[in-house]
Amino acid sequence: MNRFEEDLPKHFVVFSQTPKAQEQSRRLFIRFGAFLATPVLGMVVFQNAIMSVFFACIFVLIMSIGWRQWKRWQQIPFAVNSSHPMMELDFDKEAEVMIRLHDGRWVKAGNERYRLISDDLLSGYNLVALDDDYTILGYFTENKSIDANLRRTMALLNQSLALRDAHNDVEDDIEDARKRESMDYGLLDRDWPEEMELEDAAGPIAKKLKGQE
Repeated sequence: MNRFEEDLPKHFVVFSQTPKAQEQSRRLFIRFGAFLATPVLGMVVFQNAIMSVFFACIFVLIMSIGWRQWKRWQQIPFAVNSSHPMMELDFDKEAEVMIRLHDGRWVKAGNERYRLISDDLLSGYNLVALDDDYTILGYFTENKSIDANLRRTMALLNQSLALRDAHNDVEDDIEDARKRESMDYGLLDRDWPEEMELEDAAGPIAKKLKGQE
């Protein structure tokens, strides 16, 4: 067990290890490999020192961007038990979700959906339940703004809660769980955030190489 999963009960599985998330991980890995192939091809086509250094720098840049995004995907901060629909095992036991707070503690998700509210004292956001009292679950992230990765995390978290409630036959009044938060796991099929950074790095080179063919 790595540090990210420390203190997580053994019968829970982090989101990145669920079947659908792993399927998406494989697609991301293949896509990332295709981007890396561009500077490698460039070094083969343009066999001189200056161009080799240039393409090597592009290779390192793409590798850095890809590694950062890969780590973020692997550390989406919630986990589900084996009965949860994301595990695709069709168990009759109650589905549960646990959330990882910024300090590394894993806490059981409540009955409500969640949103982020800026912390008055710390630089970052608290995770707040959408109940009558806006109950604070805990300090969630030190991010100073809600970027694409954080929005994706919240969407996936609330999707997992909607699926949990559907499995447990819990009545859901939040726009019918936004139509069960797209039960076909539509969020997992969307493009990886910041993928354009890779395209920006590789695109012009790819076009140039294509012109050499």
